Amino acid sequence: MDRQYLRPYAALAVIEHVFDTDHLDIWIVFKFPMLQDVKPDNVKWICKVEEVVKDVTASAWQDEFTLKLTVADIATRPDKVTIEYDGPDLNLITTWFKQWEPWGAIVSTEIPPVSTTRTFTTGPTAQDDVDIANVNVLFLDCSGNSITIGGFVGGINGQVLHIARIEACANTVKLEHNEGTGNQDIMLHAGIDESLGNEFGGWNLVCDGTTWYDCSHAKHV
Repeated sequence: MDRQYLRPYAALAVIEHVFDTDHLDIWIVFKFPMLQDVKPDNVKWICKVEEVVKDVTASAWQDEFTLKLTVADIATRPDKVTIEYDGPDLNLITTWFKQWEPWGAIVSTEIPPVSTTRTFTTGPTAQDDVDIANVNVLFLDCSGNSITIGGFVGGINGQVLHIARIEACANTVKLEHNEGTGNQDIMLHAGIDESLGNEFGGWNLVCDGTTWYDCSHAKHV
């Protein structure tokens, strides 16, 4: 069958996105199964982030209903993302070879970030690249050794991290202030390293995408 004579299909799609450190992952979910061995050029997807057009840098089928787009060079979590399809295109078709009708800007729904916990035990050597991607509670188990943390990786703008020491033993846990790790450094209230020894306790930190700030109390005590 000659595909170019098939009339475009007029149904729209559901669009969702996630901000991940420096880019957007966007999922277009079609109502009907799509042919996965072809896909339109990335320029067919018009993405606007806060009303500014951003290039789609990659696309890939995830399954017969879902096409994933990547939009690079996004510095902060956006409030509004829209996707427009500049079709029709012979390479965006259902499994029965119906082309998809072009659509105007559809507002994407943000997928809430996954919130998880992590228990950290590595030490006693200082750790400058503790991965806290999608982590909101970091438990420090120092029963086997002391723990020192100088920096993190994987934090995003607006992420909140609660750090809790869960063993009241002789070993210490320490956060290093502005260690200059080249990763995501920690800014503590008094401007010096802080330690907990033989006691419970912890810190509340917030991230701006590059640095973590101590918000455990309004004024250092």
